Amino acid sequence: MSAPSQNPAVVPVAKPAEVSAQAKSRDEAPQANELKKQAATTPQGGAAAPASKASALGGKGGGKGMNTMSPASGGTAAAAPKAKSAPAPPTSAAAIVEEGKKPMTAAARISATGSSLAKGVGAKAEPQAKPKAKAKMAAMSSRPLPRDTMGAAPTSVLNIVSGQPVPATQAGTSAYATSTVGPARTYAKSAAGAVNGEVPKAGPPAVAMGRALAAGRPAMQMVNGKPVTTITKKYQLVFVTGEVAPFSKTGGLGEAMDGLPIALAALGHRCMVISPRYDQYSEAWDTGYWGSVTMGGKQESVHFFHTYKQKVDYVFVDHPTFLERVNGLTGSKLYGPEWGKDFADNQARFAYFCKAALKAIQELPLGGAIYGSDCMVVCNDWHSALVPMLIHAEKSMTGWQNTKTAFLCHNAVFQGRFVCEEGLAQIFGVPERYIDSITFKMPLRIGKYNEKVSCVNTMAAGLRYCDRALTVSPSYAVECCTDPEKGVELESLFKLGKCTGILNGVKEGVSPSD
Repeated sequence: MSAPSQNPAVVPVAKPAEVSAQAKSRDEAPQANELKKQAATTPQGGAAAPASKASALGGKGGGKGMNTMSPASGGTAAAAPKAKSAPAPPTSAAAIVEEGKKPMTAAARISATGSSLAKGVGAKAEPQAKPKAKAKMAAMSSRPLPRDTMGAAPTSVLNIVSGQPVPATQAGTSAYATSTVGPARTYAKSAAGAVNGEVPKAGPPAVAMGRALAAGRPAMQMVNGKPVTTITKKYQLVFVTGEVAPFSKTGGLGEAMDGLPIALAALGHRCMVISPRYDQYSEAWDTGYWGSVTMGGKQESVHFFHTYKQKVDYVFVDHPTFLERVNGLTGSKLYGPEWGKDFADNQARFAYFCKAALKAIQELPLGGAIYGSDCMVVCNDWHSALVPMLIHAEKSMTGWQNTKTAFLCHNAVFQGRFVCEEGLAQIFGVPERYIDSITFKMPLRIGKYNEKVSCVNTMAAGLRYCDRALTVSPSYAVECCTDPEKGVELESLFKLGKCTGILNGVKEGVSPSD
């Protein structure tokens, strides 16, 4: 990019040293020597007017490479010097790069600031909107619609809701059983006769008892005066996500991470959600844990806040790259200063988040015990897609042998595509072959007419190195594996991960039969 052009109507008077530099030609022509002598004796503002800065830089303010002399100097025009190449645009380590500047690579930021992460505030807070009045729904008749008017649910719909989840490549096999109601209602119905006291007859408690009965065990037993299910299979489940409602949310990802862990915890599993601390959440308290992760040979501090709600551990990664990024409440500006625009360091920012999440799993004691490696780690969308790759890279050296990972894709359009930078393996802390395995010739912005460059695809890391790829519905799983428009150039990796669709649930009870 050429330097910004100066105003052509203004010709600044240069210092004698500037005249000397401009007049010096390649072969030291006599005319140039004469000009050099004149420049040494002509005071600033004298008769000899040197070329403007714009012409010296080859800008629009003057002839490219020309050296203009005033007739009053009495000399002959000097030989034109060799045209200079346009200077490289200045670089910036800021979170929001100014127009005309180029964002620094993570390695360059380390050299300039000592950290791969950008410093300082990057965006203004959104104005606080006035709370909207709650809409009132008119009273509706509770009389059900006649069956001949409503019609029965199609078999394909029943399969999607109640069928056994299988990889998309096996859809339509006998594994897809058909039922007239969903599994939750089926379990609750089977447990209805065993429910007594204050135990709910619907929702996760009833489902847990129904599952116990289906396994041939008593529905529940009393422990310290409280009903406890006797279901045997209970797991440690860790959800790593860029957002979780009600703390942070831009869309469906935050909503899903609000509902799914709570529902699984109600079934008796031990659940933890790990997310960035974008704001000072009043319900979350300092854990007192301090550690560090290595990024490009430099240590980045790791600090956690925690709250326990509805039987779920919520852990928030506390770092200035999240907390200080917006001047005020973050709102929806989790990933950039405005919709469609990323923060300059998002690649390093969420690589740091993924590395910190592993620290929480392995080292953060919650309720007197760490989660450790005996757990299932569910990573959501590109923001946490590096976790399966990091665990895969460390399995031979550390205690991740018993850990299973799933990559849950909520929207395949947002893949975390970034220019392939030098030194990225050192930033991520993995061998170079891992970076090579997720580097593709793709456009940075999705679209077949956009220029293809060598880019690192963050979502590809989750799909390639997870134990199982998941999507939010069986039909979407099929589309991601077979439709280039829906898989967005990653169809082969969705197939590689045996992509399986599990339909997103809803908080209210819904039966697929009606």
